[in-house]
Amino acid sequence: MGMWFVRRRSCVNLTMNPNKVYGDLINSASGAKTHYEVWWAQASRARPEYVGVMNRHSDFFRASYHAHYTSFFVCLAHLFDRRTDSSSIPTFFTAVRPTIAPTTLQALEARFEVLAKRARPLVEVRHKTVAHIDAKLTEKDVFAPLSITWNEIREIIYDTCRFVEELNPTQMTPDVGQIGIPRDERLIEATMKLIRELADTQKR
Repeated sequence: MGMWFVRRRSCVNLTMNPNKVYGDLINSASGAKTHYEVWWAQASRARPEYVGVMNRHSDFFRASYHAHYTSFFVCLAHLFDRRTDSSSIPTFFTAVRPTIAPTTLQALEARFEVLAKRARPLVEVRHKTVAHIDAKLTEKDVFAPLSITWNEIREIIYDTCRFVEELNPTQMTPDVGQIGIPRDERLIEATMKLIRELADTQKR
């Protein structure tokens, strides 16, 4: 006798939840700042003083350097994604549109467009060197026509994080276990502390 299997349909709520989207924004912003700062500490702040200790542990620092560099571009790009099915700042605006004053939303959208214009070079770098690897252009070639400095990149990341923190008109509680966006330079300090302690250990 044959057996009949009944497949139960799972009920998935496809309604866009502003709390969930906002939680994703917090996590993406926190990731962009965190990964950038850990990378920058290794790429700039630790040099030249701690090059020796980093070279002695080159496998770890090489992996860490590339992982954090890639990750900050990915996390930042999430925030500016224009796809309607992805958690991003534009998606958040869509989710809260029915519950926020039109003038307030218009002001936020106008500020976002200014920020998005500043971030456009970073999204392009992410597209050509992280999400995809351009077959003809080196990383240096990709950066060259953008005329953007690392100081400007840092300020774009920090300003984007501040903007995300402001996008909480109803003091909503995100539906994820996030711990918030760290203060500026917190992860630079933490990374430098780790490298200094590693160097001090090797001196003993």
